[in-house]
Amino acid sequence: MRQGLLALLGLLSAGCIDGSQEQARITVLAATSLTDAVEALADSFEITHPGYQVVLSVASTSLLARQIEYGAPADVFFSANVAWMDHLEAQGGLAAPARELFGNHLVVVGRSGMSTLSSIHDLAGAQRIAVADPGHVPAGVYAREGLECANLWKALERRLVPTLDVRAALVSVQTGAADIAIVYASDVRMAPAMRVLLPWPSDCAPDIRYTVAPLRGGPNPHGAERLVAFATDPARWGMWERYGFAPFP
Repeated sequence: MRQGLLALLGLLSAGCIDGSQEQARITVLAATSLTDAVEALADSFEITHPGYQVVLSVASTSLLARQIEYGAPADVFFSANVAWMDHLEAQGGLAAPARELFGNHLVVVGRSGMSTLSSIHDLAGAQRIAVADPGHVPAGVYAREGLECANLWKALERRLVPTLDVRAALVSVQTGAADIAIVYASDVRMAPAMRVLLPWPSDCAPDIRYTVAPLRGGPNPHGAERLVAFATDPARWGMWERYGFAPFP
């Protein structure tokens, strides 16, 4: 596993990294739902760009955006929510405009032995529904938008089990803390014990868009530019697709 940002920050503050190492290191903050895909991207980038090391830290988009706003010394931000990226741009936190990557879709998932649902209104039969925190985490915000569109939010709000991020929502179902979960379609491929019970209906599907941008004041601006260009190159599309992400409609 790649080392997290906190360990890197400790080394930076202690002055334990020499100039050449720091120049070659690219610090990336990425939404949790991108964990596996961005790890693969980083591996490919390091192979094709000798001398660079990509250090990855993942968390919910909202948490990472706040860290960036408060001055976290990072180079590149991969966001699962356009609004948070727009917020950073308005605060002057981006070194260049964000670039769109791909989309995603919501699904309702449960354990492998569960029966599929015939309609979004069948959610009323669940007692505990895990979602990423709908107050600020993008996957949860999207889930709330979808439930409100289907006129189900008020009926189901008290049954929701809010979690730290979308992967934690999956774990809640796996451990029995929740009956079902509303997550991204891309996350299901990483949880073989889970099955899709219902794709989210298209007439209430939120517009989910992932973006990437280099950060202003990052320690490696040249490396950030190269990594963003690499991530958005059409040649990468096959890799993103393998990890469950979808082209924009």
